[in-house]
Amino acid sequence: MLNRRFHRIIVVGVTGIVLFSVAGAWLFVSRTSLFFAFVCACTVVALAIMLVREMGKTDRQLVNFFGAINNNDFNVHFTEKGNDKFLKGLFGEMNRIMEQFENNQTELEERRLYYESIIRVLTHEIRNSITPIASLSADLISYTDEYGKNGLIDGLQTINQQAQQLNTFLNAYHRLTHLPDPVKTKVNIRLLFDKLERLLGSEQGSQNIRYSSPEDMEIMLDPHLITLALINLIRNSLQATTDNREPKIRVEAGMETPFLFIQVTDNGEGIPRDRLEIIFTPFYSTKKEGSGIGLPLSRRIIQLHGGELIVNSEPGTRTVFRMRFTAFPHNF
Repeated sequence: MLNRRFHRIIVVGVTGIVLFSVAGAWLFVSRTSLFFAFVCACTVVALAIMLVREMGKTDRQLVNFFGAINNNDFNVHFTEKGNDKFLKGLFGEMNRIMEQFENNQTELEERRLYYESIIRVLTHEIRNSITPIASLSADLISYTDEYGKNGLIDGLQTINQQAQQLNTFLNAYHRLTHLPDPVKTKVNIRLLFDKLERLLGSEQGSQNIRYSSPEDMEIMLDPHLITLALINLIRNSLQATTDNREPKIRVEAGMETPFLFIQVTDNGEGIPRDRLEIIFTPFYSTKKEGSGIGLPLSRRIIQLHGGELIVNSEPGTRTVFRMRFTAFPHNF
C-alpha cells in the first residue's frame, strides 16, 4: 500500500514551492512589493525544510531499525501511527521483525548453552572411562609376567566393562541428539492413554496410575515420540513415589485457552526449587541407576512439536510435569 499521506505532502509542498517561487520572483522583478516577495521567499524556504524533515522521518526510523539489528539491540520499538496506514503497517512489520530476531537470538543462546552442557558432561564421562582403561592396559603390557593368566583375564574384563559403560553412555548421547523430526498425525488422546496403560501395566506401581482425558480430544502429534516422552515422565513419577505409603499418579489431558496440555502429576518426594531447571541438564541424575536423559529427551521431543515442557513442584506434596501445545485450529 502506497503512503498516500506522504505523497499528498510531497505534491502540496512542491506545488507550494513552485507557486510561491513564481509569485515571489514576479513581485521582486516587477518591484510591485518587495515585502511580499520576501514573504514568498521565506515561505519557499519553510516548505522546503518541511519536505526535507518529512522525507527524513521514515529514513531515520529505517536507519534506527537496521542499526538495532546490526547491534543486536532488541529493545527498540517503533510507534505505529494510527493516522497513516502505510507507516502503521511499516512500523508494525518492523516491530514484528525485531521480535522475531529477539526470539531467534534467545533460541540460539539456549541451544548454545544446551550443547555446551552436553559437551562438558560428555568430556567428563569419557575422561573418567578412558583414564582407568589407559592405566590398566599400560600395566598389563608392562607387567605381563607379574599379572599371570588370571590377572590378565581380570584386567581385560575390567577394561571390557569400562568400554561397555562408555558405549552405553555414547548410545544415550546419540539418542538424545539425533531425534527424528516429528511425523504428526491426529492422535486421539484417550486411545493414546489406553496404549500407555497397556505398555506400563507390568511395571511396579502401575496400579496407582489414573488416566483422564476428554472423550474426543485430538491433537496433531507424532504418536511414537509423544509415547516415548510420556513413558519417561510416568516412569519418573513411579520412581518418585516408591517410598510413598499412598502413591498417586495422574495422567490427564485438557485445554486451557489458548493451550492444549497433557500432564503427569504425582505425590512423590518432589523437586527442590533450586533444582527445577537443572533436572533437564543432559545426563544429570540423582538416582544411582539413572541415565539422566529421560527428562531432557522428553523436553526435546516437546520442543520439536513446537510446545514446551513445564515443571512445578511442592516437595513431598505434588509435582506436575506439563506438556503444553498451542491450540491451533488443526489441533481440534
